[in-house]
Amino acid sequence: MARMRRTERNGPGLLFILVTLVVVAVVGARFLGFYPQSGEDDLGPPQQDAAHEEAPPEGPVVDPTPKVLVFHSHASENYHPNESHTTGQIPGDVVAVGKALVDKLSALGITALHDTTIHDKPRYSEAFINSDRMVEAVLKEHPEIQIVLDIHRDGLQDKPENYTRAEVQGMPVAKILFVVGDKDNTKVEENLQFAQSMSDALEAKYPGVSRGVRVFKSDYSGELHPNSVMVLVGDWRGNTLEEAIRSAELLAEVIVSLIK
Repeated sequence: MARMRRTERNGPGLLFILVTLVVVAVVGARFLGFYPQSGEDDLGPPQQDAAHEEAPPEGPVVDPTPKVLVFHSHASENYHPNESHTTGQIPGDVVAVGKALVDKLSALGITALHDTTIHDKPRYSEAFINSDRMVEAVLKEHPEIQIVLDIHRDGLQDKPENYTRAEVQGMPVAKILFVVGDKDNTKVEENLQFAQSMSDALEAKYPGVSRGVRVFKSDYSGELHPNSVMVLVGDWRGNTLEEAIRSAELLAEVIVSLIK
């Protein structure tokens, strides 16, 4: 009977040791990666929350290579109801028109350089000499530029009302005249061909906005690039800045189609 009592005392101790060894073995195997998992537990690599996924960029990818140079030989020009020109070294309304053109080109995937230098101050007569130097330097640094545009506004007198105003999608816009200078210009024919292509494309897309192409007996920057054109967006008396900006955005669409 005494031996039976000793067996009863030792029994629970052995069982506890066996259970402890099994638990340690299971935990160790799981820690080391040998413990089998069910299909529900095997979730694979961590998944990114859909709300945190990066959205694809909106709009066209912008080519960083500049394709267009926009500048203003007469950067002091304004639109109605402002005075015809700004005073001092203050950019005129026409510079805002150039910015609208450049911004719209960027939104459509085309990079353009915008020179906002006031070339017609202090001497108005030296405006085209100054801008020519700038254009020559920029083209030397960026020979990949395909189009050179000198943005102005017209200064007409004794013209009927709405002579330089058109309507696109129910909104008033400024009409656009393309000008080429033939004085000392060895590329005048190329300039004319390109100006006509711009005018035709604008007229085809937005009828009534283009005022066509004219040749002036003047020395502009045409000899510096075959696709160099002076662009007169609206008129001082006949248009507002808002109308000119709308036209600049329309022109940007046409330029993109010509480049592509």
